[in-house]
Amino acid sequence: MPQNRGEGQTPLDLGTTMTDKGRFHDAIEPLLRAAALDGPPAKRRATAMALLRLGIGLCERHDFAGALRVHLPAARIFAELGDATHELQCGAFIGVSEWQLKAYESAIQVFESNAVNARRMDGETALQAQAMLSISCILVDHLRQYQRAIWYASEAARLFRATAHQEQEAHALRHLDEARRGGRA
Repeated sequence: MPQNRGEGQTPLDLGTTMTDKGRFHDAIEPLLRAAALDGPPAKRRATAMALLRLGIGLCERHDFAGALRVHLPAARIFAELGDATHELQCGAFIGVSEWQLKAYESAIQVFESNAVNARRMDGETALQAQAMLSISCILVDHLRQYQRAIWYASEAARLFRATAHQEQEAHALRHLDEARRGGRA
């Protein structure tokens, strides 16, 4: 009889169960552990397919960093098994994920530039704070870079406070809490 929290399950079984339940982030570590294990080709193929499926779910949720993290070992396993079709499918998702991550980093650079320009024009402004908050949102929602996001969200809250924008400050503080929670997950 299976126990709670996946005790007694193999990493592949646990990761597959979490994916089936839509708990994609809980599935990443067990499936990566399963990918690191040697085993018969059928078990390796099942692991690679589970990683591919998980990565597609992460892409659909715009978590391209997570998708890249699972599609890379899936592609490697498919290559080892000589499964060119699924290896190419992983390669396509890897390309999309890398492209999206670069696009998010570019967006961050634009917002950083806007924040610098706003400061030059008017000192500390709500426009600068909004740029900082936008960066924090991208970092949490798409790049999963929580420590960086915490700094930007706290700066945004400080700037909104300095410019007497209480509603926006409250939003920045909520986002700061979300980034802190994400960093502990």
